[in-house]
Amino acid sequence: MEWIDIEDRKPPLDVYVLTAVFDHRPGVKMHFVQICSRFGNTWVDDKDGEPLDPNREYVTHWMPLPDPPESKNIA
Repeated sequence: MEWIDIEDRKPPLDVYVLTAVFDHRPGVKMHFVQICSRFGNTWVDDKDGEPLDPNREYVTHWMPLPDPPESKNIA
């Protein structure tokens, strides 16, 4: 899988994807990855359902989440 630039293509609505997020507060230059979902132009964090703060954080790239591993029967 490769990162997809948000300017080239946006992910489907209401689907969790892996995102590269840039924090653009003054004096902070940081990228981090986070699982988010897009609702219109709003990105929502998967942990608490809170939207990313558009004055502070924005998504630059995304990629689909990989398929989960097969479950193992644990006896």
